Amino acid sequence: QLYAEAEEHRRAGRDSMAVARYVDVIRKTGQAFRSRPESDWAAEAMFLLGRAHLRLADLSAAGGALREAASRANDPKLRGEILVYLAVVRADLGDRKGALEQVDVSLEGPLSDASLAEARLLRGRPMLEAASAERGWWELDRASEAEPSVRSEAGLELLRWAIATDDSDRSRLAIDGLLAYPGAGMRLDSILSLVELAAKRWGDGRTADLLSGADSSTWDRKARGTIVLERARRLKAAGDSAEAASQAWQVAGGLGVSGADARLLLSAWQMAGSRDLVEIRKARAILLPAGGDERVGEMLEAMDLLENYISLGLDEPLGWFAAGEVARERLGADYLARGLFLAYADGAREDPWAPKALLAALEASPDEGDRAWLRGRLERYADSPYVLAAYGGSAAGFQALEEELEVRLRELTRQ
Repeated sequence: QLYAEAEEHRRAGRDSMAVARYVDVIRKTGQAFRSRPESDWAAEAMFLLGRAHLRLADLSAAGGALREAASRANDPKLRGEILVYLAVVRADLGDRKGALEQVDVSLEGPLSDASLAEARLLRGRPMLEAASAERGWWELDRASEAEPSVRSEAGLELLRWAIATDDSDRSRLAIDGLLAYPGAGMRLDSILSLVELAAKRWGDGRTADLLSGADSSTWDRKARGTIVLERARRLKAAGDSAEAASQAWQVAGGLGVSGADARLLLSAWQMAGSRDLVEIRKARAILLPAGGDERVGEMLEAMDLLENYISLGLDEPLGWFAAGEVARERLGADYLARGLFLAYADGAREDPWAPKALLAALEASPDEGDRAWLRGRLERYADSPYVLAAYGGSAAGFQALEEELEVRLRELTRQ
């Protein structure tokens, strides 16, 4: 039972829980075997011990236990199953040819579903890398049929292979298979890592196409919402903003973490193009239905702080500088931040922090013409510690200015 639980955790990607169960298996099985080494179940005990060591990547201990199990096994089926896992050990030690020969012998006799699936996985992996890729695909499909619990593992292997060999059609089949299997949602992190690899190879547009079945996945709500949002991000990066928003809004209509994730993403897109408070208030409206989420609450708090600083700026221009930092650092509204930094620099030209604001505006300006204009404005402040530091020169007085600015900003918040 402990071993079955460990396998379930391993296939779900819960590595720490799986390790704890495997360790328990080793401890309890070892104790039982030492107390009755000549019992009728000794071969099965050593088989269990060897598999647990194998899962913990202790290949020496695994091989020793499995060989002991094989020497004690009288049942042909049990012996065949033990040889499958010995073949896995050999493959992990680098003897792939010997492993395949051994597992081929095992496949000639009766095997349990779990051992048959392990044998198919062992045969399929090297075939995918060799000229017999079609045969490797077939073997991994048979592994899934033999033992449904390995469908995620086989599907991930197929997807990894298809991406590595630049086969987008096979990748689509592998992704669709994973999306159609409810248990695959537990391997979401691994799937997202492979999606990232696909994007690096094929770009965001083709990767978004691969994920076109995400919204009809059989995964649980949270996992399904996460993969749909991943597709939305890829669509956005590929320039299809309308479809990206449509996908994100599908998730935003739900409850819980996924709904909050979607609203945070939609609001981030809204704020990235914001030029004034009207746009920020539209982002606020997107977030409000998920206000109970801690992350959303922090964003709403930052929006309140932004508006407060902007109001203070009407009497004390430094408020616009503070608002610019909030817009840039907490809201990701770089273009709005640029405008606020310029407002401060225009309203307090003689302040020692005016060049700091101009440098911040320069960093937030994507247009080269705009950047050239700002560099021209900075010439007036050639002796500023901020300008000198930005261009790699000695900047005496820089730290004193930063400390004074921090004091001024704290005073500002008490107004």
